[in-house]
Amino acid sequence: MARDTFQRLRPLREGRGLLLGFGLCLTLAISFLSIYQPLLIHQAELRLYDIMLSGRTKPPQSSVPVLIGIDEESLQVYGQWPWPRYRLARLVERLHELGATVVALDFLMPEADRTSPEIVLAERQRDKQRVPAFTQSAPVDSNSRQLADALSHGATVLGFFFNFTESGIATHKSAPVLPEGMVVNKTTGSDAAWPRPSGIIRNISTLTVKVRAEGFTNALHDRDGALRRVPLLMTYDGTPYPSLAMAALLLASPDRTIHLKQRGAETWLVWSDRHIPLDAHGNLLVDFRSDEKSFPYFSAQAILQGAQAPGTLKGKIALVGPWAKGLGDFHLAPSGQFISGLNVHATIIDNILSGTFISRPSWAQGAELFAILLIGAASSWLLSRPGFRLSLVTVITASGSCYLGARTLLVAKGMHLSPLLPMLTPIIIMTVLSLLKYGIEARKVKQRNRDLIDAQDTIIISMSTLAETRDNETGKHILRTQHYVELLIRKLALLPKYSTLDENTIELIIKSAPLHDIGKVGIPDAILQKPGQLTDAEYAIMKTHTLIGAAALSKTIEGTGHPEGQDFLHYAQQMIESHHEHWDGSGYPHGLQGNNIPLAGRLMAVADVYDALVSRRVYKQGFSHEKASELIVQESGRKFDPEVVNAFIATNAEFAAIAREYADMSSEEAGQPPRPAVPGNALRHTLPAP
Repeated sequence: MARDTFQRLRPLREGRGLLLGFGLCLTLAISFLSIYQPLLIHQAELRLYDIMLSGRTKPPQSSVPVLIGIDEESLQVYGQWPWPRYRLARLVERLHELGATVVALDFLMPEADRTSPEIVLAERQRDKQRVPAFTQSAPVDSNSRQLADALSHGATVLGFFFNFTESGIATHKSAPVLPEGMVVNKTTGSDAAWPRPSGIIRNISTLTVKVRAEGFTNALHDRDGALRRVPLLMTYDGTPYPSLAMAALLLASPDRTIHLKQRGAETWLVWSDRHIPLDAHGNLLVDFRSDEKSFPYFSAQAILQGAQAPGTLKGKIALVGPWAKGLGDFHLAPSGQFISGLNVHATIIDNILSGTFISRPSWAQGAELFAILLIGAASSWLLSRPGFRLSLVTVITASGSCYLGARTLLVAKGMHLSPLLPMLTPIIIMTVLSLLKYGIEARKVKQRNRDLIDAQDTIIISMSTLAETRDNETGKHILRTQHYVELLIRKLALLPKYSTLDENTIELIIKSAPLHDIGKVGIPDAILQKPGQLTDAEYAIMKTHTLIGAAALSKTIEGTGHPEGQDFLHYAQQMIESHHEHWDGSGYPHGLQGNNIPLAGRLMAVADVYDALVSRRVYKQGFSHEKASELIVQESGRKFDPEVVNAFIATNAEFAAIAREYADMSSEEAGQPPRPAVPGNALRHTLPAP
């Protein structure tokens, strides 16, 4: 039972529970972003919407809207804009003659026409020019009257502009003209969230009293500057007013009744047999055609010059407005192109007549939130499991499914659900959990390496202690010499000459120090433990402990395939074989001289002799620290590397402290009877005996 419980808890212990918890926390954070979107997320969603919209298949285009543009050719022929209104009057008359059902003018004329002769004379008189006195109390704007007369001869719509600033102005006290018979039936609260204009800018009353309708030309740009939605109705002083496009449609149709219906959180504008979806602020999501000139287009100068046959515009809604690039009436479309305001109005008319609508259902945000939570939870569970391939497949499948699903809904059904955050959820979770996995695995590897190093160090100490048990020295000799070597090598590492001594090399040399006398396991007890002086023959055998130890490690090096292990054993082999070599070449086993002696051996030579000098044995008394230091300094350049001796001098106090801290117990302290002092074997042929 206990074993089963352990197996169930094993994934948690290995970090899976942590990964799962992080994944769920990330899911909640992404869910929060879906509700309170920062600007960057919102703009990314808009861009993704544009990409998906580009593949939408639309119904056949309506042939009703036509564009009459004040383009470059028109300006070249007739001069700068704005034109005199008598010319605009002629343009409107020509459009009615060509059979246009409705003519809509997409520009404002809030002032008198300053090109009218009467206005010119009045202004010159005002500016104290020498002209005949103007006899009337107010100048007559004959140009505007000509245009007003032309407007009254057919179904014409003028544009106006709603102002939303706090200091909104109204150029008229009277209300805009509604299409005759227009009725708006609305359910309670259907327009409660719609923006409320604070003012209105209209054309001069000379013109507005002669038209059949007026429509606002306001357009709503998103945060990235693109035009994706437009209002069809807006309420001003309690009365709903149509947009320019909507007013033109109403004039062209006998059905002028509009119903605003609210179904749950969704609002629908119902006109004729069309159910037009609106967002919470009363806007229509515009379904743009891909080609800017997808609607029939005529240059204004061509219309004025009579280049079209009678009846060319029969049954059409003629939209008249600026088209030349320099006139500025252009908007950034989702496709990334700039399109004219005329094209926007024509697209709205086309959307309504063709029945091609894009809606964002009231449940869209809830569906997106549910998708984030579901995908986040599933991704967290799957990605918390081991395996990169599983993680990659999970992310590709989840993100791809979100995009394809949302795109299919938009292309086929005209329903917009944003796939951005559901797509990003598995990607973000995989990224974070992969980093966490790496951290957890790195921590495990680090712990395993630490455990391995600890075990390795324990084995090293055990091996070296085993060698010491056959000698008259103690295990503390191992610790002392290791500390001495560390002091010396770290001091040398500060010198420019030894700048290549990195921390890894330093640690390997320090770690190899306890093995320096491991070859003594191959020396007979009769020689190793002899209390008196060794004979020359016995001493010759004793000296072979350097070769015995080196040969043993050489076989071990050949058998290991781990580079780090080989490096460590390599330094250990050098120290074992060369720590009895002398700087002047008088040492053993190879009589190496100077820098030909490996650094590990030169370090241990000083550390081993110092410890032999200051340590007390049953067969000898120890030197004082001062005397031992003096003897070592005397041998600098003969038995010892001068630079290592300099390092010894610089760390002299630390050497003394280590010798005291790790001092061996005396025979009396160990509970053994004292043995007579005999000149030490360890000092023979090294330094004079004490």
